[in-house]
Amino acid sequence: MKTTTETTDTMKAAVLTGHRSLTHQGVAAPEPGPAELLVRVDATGVCGSDLAAYRGTHPYKTAPAVLGHEFSGTVVAVGSEVTGFAPGDRVCSAAFSHCDSCVECLRDAPHLCTRKLNLSHLDWAGSFAELVVLRPNMAHRLPSDLHPVAGALVEPLSIGLHAVRLVGDGAGRRVLVLGSGTIGLSCLIAARQLGHGAVACVDVGPEKGELARRLGADAYADARDGDPVSEALAALGGPADVVVIAAGYPGVTDQALRAVRPGGDIVIVSYFEDRPPVDLNALVGREVTVHGSALSTPRDFTEVIDLLAAGHLDVLSMVTHHFPLADAESALRLMDRADVPTGKIMLHVTTDPDKFTNGWSE
Repeated sequence: MKTTTETTDTMKAAVLTGHRSLTHQGVAAPEPGPAELLVRVDATGVCGSDLAAYRGTHPYKTAPAVLGHEFSGTVVAVGSEVTGFAPGDRVCSAAFSHCDSCVECLRDAPHLCTRKLNLSHLDWAGSFAELVVLRPNMAHRLPSDLHPVAGALVEPLSIGLHAVRLVGDGAGRRVLVLGSGTIGLSCLIAARQLGHGAVACVDVGPEKGELARRLGADAYADARDGDPVSEALAALGGPADVVVIAAGYPGVTDQALRAVRPGGDIVIVSYFEDRPPVDLNALVGREVTVHGSALSTPRDFTEVIDLLAAGHLDVLSMVTHHFPLADAESALRLMDRADVPTGKIMLHVTTDPDKFTNGWSE
Protein backbone atom coordinates (compact mmCIF):
# COMPACT_ATOMS: atom_id res chain seq x y z
CA MET A 1 0.00 0.00 0.00
CA LYS A 2 1.40 3.39 -1.06
CA THR A 3 0.23 6.41 0.96
CA THR A 4 0.88 10.15 1.07
CA THR A 5 0.08 10.52 4.77
CA GLU A 6 -0.51 8.29 7.71
CA THR A 7 -3.91 6.66 7.59
CA THR A 8 -6.35 7.22 10.42
CA ASP A 9 -8.69 4.86 12.23
CA THR A 10 -11.63 7.30 12.33
CA MET A 11 -13.11 10.07 10.24
CA LYS A 12 -16.03 12.49 10.25
CA ALA A 13 -19.06 11.70 8.09
CA ALA A 14 -22.65 12.85 7.62
CA VAL A 15 -24.60 9.67 8.33
CA LEU A 16 -28.22 9.12 7.28
CA THR A 17 -29.62 7.73 10.53
CA GLY A 18 -33.34 7.67 9.74
CA HIS A 19 -36.23 9.44 8.01
CA ARG A 20 -35.11 13.04 7.40
CA SER A 21 -32.30 12.57 9.91
CA LEU A 22 -28.65 13.20 9.08
CA THR A 23 -25.98 13.27 11.79
CA HIS A 24 -22.40 14.54 11.60
CA GLN A 25 -20.40 12.04 13.61
CA GLY A 26 -17.18 10.10 13.94
CA VAL A 27 -17.14 6.73 12.17
CA ALA A 28 -14.53 4.10 11.37
CA ALA A 29 -12.35 5.16 8.46
CA PRO A 30 -12.57 2.85 5.42
CA GLU A 31 -9.65 0.58 4.69
CA PRO A 32 -8.86 0.12 0.99
CA GLY A 33 -8.14 -3.35 -0.31
CA PRO A 34 -5.26 -4.25 -2.64
CA ALA A 35 -7.32 -3.31 -5.72
CA GLU A 36 -8.78 -0.07 -4.34
CA LEU A 37 -7.98 3.62 -3.85
CA LEU A 38 -8.44 5.68 -0.71
CA VAL A 39 -9.47 9.25 -1.52
CA ARG A 40 -9.72 12.29 0.75
CA VAL A 41 -12.86 14.18 -0.33
CA ASP A 42 -12.46 17.86 -1.22
CA ALA A 43 -16.03 18.85 -2.14
CA THR A 44 -19.18 16.84 -2.77
CA GLY A 45 -22.49 17.82 -4.35
CA VAL A 46 -25.92 16.92 -3.03
CA CYS A 47 -27.86 14.94 -5.64
CA GLY A 48 -31.58 14.43 -6.03
CA SER A 49 -31.02 10.77 -5.18
CA ASP A 50 -29.48 11.86 -1.86
CA LEU A 51 -32.63 13.88 -1.19
CA ALA A 52 -34.78 10.85 -2.03
CA ALA A 53 -32.81 8.77 0.48
CA TYR A 54 -33.20 11.54 3.07
CA ARG A 55 -36.96 11.53 2.45
CA GLY A 56 -37.11 7.74 2.62
CA THR A 57 -38.29 7.32 -0.97
CA HIS A 58 -35.11 5.97 -2.59
CA PRO A 59 -35.59 2.40 -3.86
CA TYR A 60 -32.45 0.98 -2.23
CA LYS A 61 -30.44 3.64 -0.35
CA THR A 62 -31.70 3.41 3.21
CA ALA A 63 -30.47 4.32 6.69
CA PRO A 64 -27.94 3.85 8.06
CA ALA A 65 -25.81 5.05 5.15
CA VAL A 66 -23.23 7.64 4.19
CA LEU A 67 -24.68 9.31 1.09
CA GLY A 68 -22.90 11.20 -1.70
CA HIS A 69 -21.35 10.36 -5.06
CA GLU A 70 -20.75 13.69 -6.87
CA PHE A 71 -17.31 14.68 -5.62
CA SER A 72 -13.69 15.49 -6.22
CA GLY A 73 -10.82 14.50 -4.00
CA THR A 74 -7.17 13.58 -3.63
CA VAL A 75 -5.78 10.05 -3.60
CA VAL A 76 -4.06 9.35 -0.29
CA ALA A 77 -3.42 5.61 -0.71
CA VAL A 78 -3.39 3.02 -3.49
CA GLY A 79 -3.56 -0.74 -3.12
CA SER A 80 -0.73 -2.97 -4.24
CA GLU A 81 -2.69 -4.17 -7.29
CA VAL A 82 -3.71 -0.68 -8.48
CA THR A 83 -2.12 0.74 -11.61
CA GLY A 84 -2.67 4.11 -13.25
CA PHE A 85 -3.16 6.05 -10.01
CA ALA A 86 -0.75 7.34 -7.39
CA PRO A 87 -0.99 9.19 -4.09
CA GLY A 88 -1.49 12.88 -4.73
CA ASP A 89 -3.62 12.41 -7.87
CA ARG A 90 -6.78 14.49 -7.95
CA VAL A 91 -9.81 12.47 -9.00
CA CYS A 92 -13.57 12.40 -9.43
CA SER A 93 -15.71 9.30 -9.73
CA ALA A 94 -18.72 7.58 -11.18
CA ALA A 95 -21.42 6.64 -8.68
CA PHE A 96 -20.82 2.94 -9.27
CA SER A 97 -18.20 0.34 -10.08
CA HIS A 98 -19.02 -1.98 -12.97
CA CYS A 99 -18.07 -5.67 -12.99
CA ASP A 100 -15.99 -5.63 -16.23
CA SER A 101 -17.22 -9.12 -17.13
CA CYS A 102 -20.97 -9.14 -17.86
CA VAL A 103 -22.39 -8.90 -21.38
CA GLU A 104 -23.01 -5.16 -21.09
CA CYS A 105 -19.50 -4.43 -19.81
CA LEU A 106 -17.97 -6.53 -22.59
CA ARG A 107 -19.91 -4.59 -25.22
CA ASP A 108 -18.48 -1.34 -23.84
CA ALA A 109 -21.63 -0.29 -21.98
CA PRO A 110 -20.44 -0.34 -18.36
CA HIS A 111 -23.21 2.07 -17.32
CA LEU A 112 -25.67 -0.76 -18.06
CA CYS A 113 -23.69 -3.34 -16.09
CA THR A 114 -26.02 -5.93 -14.54
CA ARG A 115 -23.77 -6.45 -11.53
CA LYS A 116 -22.58 -2.94 -10.74
CA LEU A 117 -22.06 -1.91 -7.12
CA ASN A 118 -23.17 1.54 -5.98
CA LEU A 119 -21.78 4.01 -3.50
CA SER A 120 -24.02 4.50 -0.43
CA HIS A 121 -25.34 0.96 -0.72
CA LEU A 122 -24.52 -2.33 1.02
CA ASP A 123 -22.18 -0.66 3.53
CA TRP A 124 -20.13 1.13 0.85
CA ALA A 125 -19.89 4.63 2.30
CA GLY A 126 -20.31 7.54 -0.07
CA SER A 127 -18.66 10.95 -0.25
CA PHE A 128 -20.45 12.77 2.58
CA ALA A 129 -17.31 11.90 4.52
CA GLU A 130 -13.66 12.80 4.86
CA LEU A 131 -12.53 9.61 3.10
CA VAL A 132 -14.04 7.32 0.47
CA VAL A 133 -12.84 4.07 -1.08
CA LEU A 134 -13.00 3.72 -4.87
CA ARG A 135 -12.23 1.05 -7.42
CA PRO A 136 -9.96 2.09 -10.29
CA ASN A 137 -12.60 1.50 -12.99
CA MET A 138 -14.85 4.20 -11.50
CA ALA A 139 -12.17 6.83 -10.80
CA HIS A 140 -11.11 9.54 -13.26
CA ARG A 141 -8.02 11.69 -12.94
CA LEU A 142 -8.53 15.45 -12.85
CA PRO A 143 -6.10 18.23 -13.82
CA SER A 144 -4.14 19.30 -10.75
CA ASP A 145 -5.27 22.93 -11.14
CA LEU A 146 -8.99 22.24 -11.68
CA HIS A 147 -11.23 23.92 -9.12
CA PRO A 148 -12.42 21.23 -6.65
CA VAL A 149 -16.04 22.37 -7.00
CA ALA A 150 -15.80 22.02 -10.79
CA GLY A 151 -14.35 18.56 -10.22
CA ALA A 152 -17.35 17.65 -8.08
CA LEU A 153 -19.64 18.67 -10.97
CA VAL A 154 -18.05 16.30 -13.50
CA GLU A 155 -20.36 13.39 -12.60
CA PRO A 156 -23.68 15.23 -13.21
CA LEU A 157 -22.21 16.97 -16.26
CA SER A 158 -21.30 13.57 -17.69
CA ILE A 159 -24.90 12.41 -17.22
CA GLY A 160 -26.16 15.41 -19.18
CA LEU A 161 -23.65 14.80 -21.96
CA HIS A 162 -24.59 11.13 -22.18
CA ALA A 163 -28.31 11.97 -22.38
CA VAL A 164 -28.04 14.55 -25.15
CA ARG A 165 -25.51 12.50 -27.12
CA LEU A 166 -28.15 9.77 -27.56
CA VAL A 167 -29.84 11.84 -30.29
CA GLY A 168 -26.59 12.40 -32.23
CA ASP A 169 -24.81 15.62 -33.11
CA GLY A 170 -26.77 18.81 -32.79
CA ALA A 171 -26.81 20.06 -36.38
CA GLY A 172 -28.72 23.15 -35.23
CA ARG A 173 -31.74 21.31 -33.88
CA ARG A 174 -34.05 23.09 -31.42
CA VAL A 175 -34.04 21.67 -27.89
CA LEU A 176 -36.51 21.97 -25.03
CA VAL A 177 -35.35 20.92 -21.55
CA LEU A 178 -38.16 20.20 -19.08
CA GLY A 179 -36.65 20.67 -15.62
CA SER A 180 -33.78 23.03 -14.81
CA GLY A 181 -32.17 21.29 -11.89
CA THR A 182 -28.56 20.16 -12.06
CA ILE A 183 -29.20 17.41 -14.62
CA GLY A 184 -31.42 19.63 -16.76
CA LEU A 185 -28.76 22.35 -16.74
CA SER A 186 -26.13 19.74 -17.56
CA CYS A 187 -28.24 18.75 -20.58
CA LEU A 188 -28.44 22.42 -21.58
CA ILE A 189 -24.64 22.70 -21.42
CA ALA A 190 -24.27 19.47 -23.40
CA ALA A 191 -26.67 20.67 -26.10
CA ARG A 192 -24.52 23.76 -26.53
CA GLN A 193 -21.32 21.72 -26.76
CA LEU A 194 -22.80 19.25 -29.26
CA GLY A 195 -23.89 21.92 -31.73
CA HIS A 196 -27.63 22.10 -31.18
CA GLY A 197 -29.46 25.29 -32.07
CA ALA A 198 -31.76 27.27 -29.79
CA VAL A 199 -32.32 25.78 -26.33
CA ALA A 200 -35.25 26.64 -24.04
CA CYS A 201 -35.66 25.49 -20.44
CA VAL A 202 -38.72 25.10 -18.23
CA ASP A 203 -38.92 25.12 -14.43
CA VAL A 204 -40.56 27.00 -11.57
CA GLY A 205 -39.51 30.47 -10.49
CA PRO A 206 -37.39 33.30 -11.90
CA GLU A 207 -34.26 32.17 -10.03
CA LYS A 208 -34.15 28.99 -12.12
CA GLY A 209 -34.51 31.10 -15.24
CA GLU A 210 -31.64 33.35 -14.24
CA LEU A 211 -29.41 30.33 -13.76
CA ALA A 212 -30.46 28.71 -17.05
CA ARG A 213 -29.79 31.88 -19.04
CA ARG A 214 -26.42 32.31 -17.33
CA LEU A 215 -25.48 28.83 -18.53
CA GLY A 216 -26.54 29.43 -22.12
CA ALA A 217 -30.31 29.02 -22.47
CA ASP A 218 -31.89 31.15 -25.20
CA ALA A 219 -35.23 31.18 -23.40
CA TYR A 220 -36.82 30.16 -20.14
CA ALA A 221 -40.50 29.53 -19.40
CA ASP A 222 -41.70 29.76 -15.81
CA ALA A 223 -44.25 27.03 -15.05
CA ARG A 224 -45.95 29.39 -12.57
CA ASP A 225 -47.00 31.68 -15.42
CA GLY A 226 -49.58 29.73 -17.40
CA ASP A 227 -48.58 27.23 -20.08
CA PRO A 228 -44.78 26.95 -20.10
CA VAL A 229 -44.65 24.71 -23.18
CA SER A 230 -46.46 27.18 -25.44
CA GLU A 231 -44.23 29.99 -24.20
CA ALA A 232 -41.07 27.93 -24.69
CA LEU A 233 -42.05 26.82 -28.19
CA ALA A 234 -42.87 30.39 -29.18
CA ALA A 235 -39.38 31.36 -28.10
CA LEU A 236 -37.89 28.48 -30.08
CA GLY A 237 -39.87 29.43 -33.16
CA GLY A 238 -41.74 26.15 -33.46
CA PRO A 239 -41.87 22.58 -32.15
CA ALA A 240 -38.72 21.18 -30.58
CA ASP A 241 -36.65 18.68 -32.49
CA VAL A 242 -35.48 17.25 -29.16
CA VAL A 243 -37.24 17.33 -25.80
CA VAL A 244 -35.30 16.33 -22.69
CA ILE A 245 -37.31 15.21 -19.66
CA ALA A 246 -35.09 16.10 -16.72
CA ALA A 247 -37.74 16.24 -13.99
CA GLY A 248 -40.37 13.74 -12.91
CA TYR A 249 -43.30 16.04 -12.11
CA PRO A 250 -46.90 15.04 -13.00
CA GLY A 251 -47.81 15.69 -16.62
CA VAL A 252 -44.24 16.02 -17.90
CA THR A 253 -44.59 13.23 -20.46
CA ASP A 254 -47.72 14.87 -21.91
CA GLN A 255 -45.82 18.16 -22.14
CA ALA A 256 -42.96 16.47 -23.95
CA LEU A 257 -45.26 14.82 -26.50
CA ARG A 258 -47.04 18.10 -27.11
CA ALA A 259 -43.77 19.96 -27.58
CA VAL A 260 -41.84 17.61 -29.87
CA ARG A 261 -42.19 17.76 -33.63
CA PRO A 262 -43.43 14.72 -35.61
CA GLY A 263 -40.45 12.43 -36.10
CA GLY A 264 -38.58 14.13 -33.25
CA ASP A 265 -36.77 12.73 -30.22
CA ILE A 266 -37.60 12.62 -26.51
CA VAL A 267 -34.82 11.81 -24.05
CA ILE A 268 -35.84 10.75 -20.54
CA VAL A 269 -33.05 11.26 -18.03
CA SER A 270 -35.25 11.71 -14.95
CA TYR A 271 -36.50 8.96 -12.66
CA PHE A 272 -40.11 8.90 -11.42
CA GLU A 273 -41.45 8.03 -7.99
CA ASP A 274 -44.63 6.64 -9.56
CA ARG A 275 -45.58 5.34 -13.02
CA PRO A 276 -46.72 8.26 -15.16
CA PRO A 277 -49.29 7.67 -17.93
CA VAL A 278 -48.05 7.98 -21.51
CA ASP A 279 -50.20 8.69 -24.58
CA LEU A 280 -48.93 5.83 -26.72
CA ASN A 281 -51.25 6.73 -29.59
CA ALA A 282 -49.61 10.14 -29.89
CA LEU A 283 -46.20 8.50 -29.63
CA VAL A 284 -46.95 6.09 -32.46
CA GLY A 285 -49.00 8.42 -34.63
CA ARG A 286 -46.30 11.10 -34.64
CA GLU A 287 -43.45 8.58 -34.94
CA VAL A 288 -41.57 9.99 -31.98
CA THR A 289 -38.41 8.22 -30.83
CA VAL A 290 -38.02 7.91 -27.05
CA HIS A 291 -34.58 7.36 -25.53
CA GLY A 292 -34.06 6.28 -21.94
CA SER A 293 -30.77 7.63 -20.60
CA ALA A 294 -29.02 5.87 -17.72
CA LEU A 295 -25.98 7.29 -15.95
CA SER A 296 -22.85 7.88 -18.08
CA THR A 297 -19.77 6.16 -19.48
CA PRO A 298 -16.01 6.64 -19.06
CA ARG A 299 -16.03 8.38 -22.45
CA ASP A 300 -18.51 10.94 -21.11
CA PHE A 301 -16.30 11.59 -18.07
CA THR A 302 -13.22 12.02 -20.23
CA GLU A 303 -14.89 14.50 -22.56
CA VAL A 304 -16.30 16.60 -19.71
CA ILE A 305 -12.91 16.69 -17.98
CA ASP A 306 -11.21 17.70 -21.25
CA LEU A 307 -13.73 20.51 -21.77
CA LEU A 308 -13.17 21.79 -18.25
CA ALA A 309 -9.40 21.56 -18.60
CA ALA A 310 -9.54 23.54 -21.85
CA GLY A 311 -11.62 26.27 -20.21
CA HIS A 312 -14.65 25.64 -22.44
CA LEU A 313 -17.11 25.18 -19.57
CA ASP A 314 -17.86 27.80 -16.92
CA VAL A 315 -19.90 25.74 -14.49
CA LEU A 316 -19.28 27.14 -11.02
CA SER A 317 -22.45 29.23 -11.24
CA MET A 318 -24.45 25.98 -11.15
CA VAL A 319 -23.73 25.94 -7.42
CA THR A 320 -25.95 28.29 -5.44
CA HIS A 321 -25.38 27.15 -1.86
CA HIS A 322 -22.26 26.05 0.02
CA PHE A 323 -22.10 24.25 3.38
CA PRO A 324 -19.36 22.65 5.44
CA LEU A 325 -19.73 18.89 5.83
CA ALA A 326 -20.70 19.43 9.47
CA ASP A 327 -23.84 21.26 8.27
CA ALA A 328 -24.97 18.55 5.84
CA GLU A 329 -28.27 18.27 7.73
CA SER A 330 -28.95 21.96 7.03
CA ALA A 331 -28.12 21.43 3.35
CA LEU A 332 -30.61 18.56 3.02
CA ARG A 333 -33.29 20.48 4.94
CA LEU A 334 -32.85 23.38 2.53
CA MET A 335 -33.09 21.13 -0.53
CA ASP A 336 -36.18 19.48 0.98
CA ARG A 337 -38.09 22.78 1.09
CA ALA A 338 -40.47 23.35 -1.80
CA ASP A 339 -40.64 27.08 -1.13
CA VAL A 340 -36.90 27.78 -1.57
CA PRO A 341 -35.30 27.55 -5.04
CA THR A 342 -31.86 25.99 -5.16
CA GLY A 343 -29.30 25.13 -7.79
CA LYS A 344 -26.57 22.65 -6.94
CA ILE A 345 -25.83 22.48 -3.22
CA MET A 346 -22.19 21.77 -2.39
CA LEU A 347 -20.72 20.30 0.79
CA HIS A 348 -17.13 21.28 1.54
CA VAL A 349 -14.92 18.77 3.30
CA THR A 350 -11.38 20.09 2.90
CA THR A 351 -12.34 23.20 0.92
CA ASP A 352 -13.59 26.38 2.60
CA PRO A 353 -17.28 27.24 2.04
CA ASP A 354 -16.70 30.75 3.42
CA LYS A 355 -14.79 31.62 0.24
CA PHE A 356 -18.03 31.30 -1.72
CA THR A 357 -21.10 33.55 -1.75
CA ASN A 358 -24.46 31.85 -1.91
CA GLY A 359 -26.31 32.87 -5.04
CA TRP A 360 -29.77 32.92 -3.47
CA SER A 361 -30.82 33.61 0.08
CA GLU A 362 -33.20 31.49 2.10
